[in-house]
Amino acid sequence: MTIEKRPIIAITIGDPAGIGPEVVVKALTDQSIYRMCRPLVIGESNTLKAATKLVKNHFIMNPVAQAADAAGKSGRIDVLDMHIPEWDKVKIGQVSAECGKASMLYLETALQLALNKEITAMVNAPINKEATMLAGYTGLGHLEYLAQVTKTKTYATMLATGNLRCVHLTTHYSLRDACDKVKKDFILERLKLTDASFRQWGFGQPIIGVAALNPHGGENGMFGREEIDEIAPAVQAAIGLGIDARGPFPADSIFNRAINGEFDAVLVMYHDQGHIPVKVYGFAKSVSVALGLPFLRTSVDHGTAFDIAGKGIANAESIAEAIKTAVWLSQGKGLSGKG
Repeated sequence: MTIEKRPIIAITIGDPAGIGPEVVVKALTDQSIYRMCRPLVIGESNTLKAATKLVKNHFIMNPVAQAADAAGKSGRIDVLDMHIPEWDKVKIGQVSAECGKASMLYLETALQLALNKEITAMVNAPINKEATMLAGYTGLGHLEYLAQVTKTKTYATMLATGNLRCVHLTTHYSLRDACDKVKKDFILERLKLTDASFRQWGFGQPIIGVAALNPHGGENGMFGREEIDEIAPAVQAAIGLGIDARGPFPADSIFNRAINGEFDAVLVMYHDQGHIPVKVYGFAKSVSVALGLPFLRTSVDHGTAFDIAGKGIANAESIAEAIKTAVWLSQGKGLSGKG
């Protein structure tokens, strides 16, 4: 009897009124994904059936009762059907409480499977925060919600595309508030988390470049003292712990250096400092990876795109890459499958 070695990867379809169902179905036309893993789609069957018509690809829906039943056969979609929302109530491209509730139910189901170790990793298509708030949730994103439920205190968002991997010190803060978060202890915490995560993923001695906050790295205090008072001391403290941290380096040059292979990751100080270079360098294949959770979780690096939902034109490269990245990380093969 052959022992099935392909990991089970749970894929949530996100908000049913957005492009999530479409990109999930499109991603599963990639035969290499089935060779790597057993995809388990968590969502609603009729929504997925409608998505298959959009992409003009014939899939057989295979409802399963539990994760272990996912066979991972090309041409079939193994789906854990939540039966909500009712398909005739889904208004494509529109915000609704029904779809917001459904998207969170999908996420909660994947979370339980992950905590029960019934799946190897989860991959999330996008949710809409306005819709989830209408459904009674607090407007938290995927990562914040998962961290809150699992009581994870130290976690971070990393965006990755090719050689460029940006771990964020902060994400959803105003720029003014984000600057106030640039403190030695917080930076050191992020450096320790990044180092530990990359080692777990198969990087022997990860090299972490640290971005400066101010123009030209502060010019020795002329344009700000954060580099002198907070960032550089955090880097030195990390080095003292055996972490190969380097910097701070001016943000106008560090990303090019990372793309050229000088760093395995870049610690950035705020949301747009990391998001902009990643999306400019390789938006279509950019992936979000969670650091610090008690299970592997990746997601797309885009939103629900209500403006193009239902038109069959959404790009599925990000979620396909997120699925592959989840498999590679689970196998200690790094972020590209090459180890």
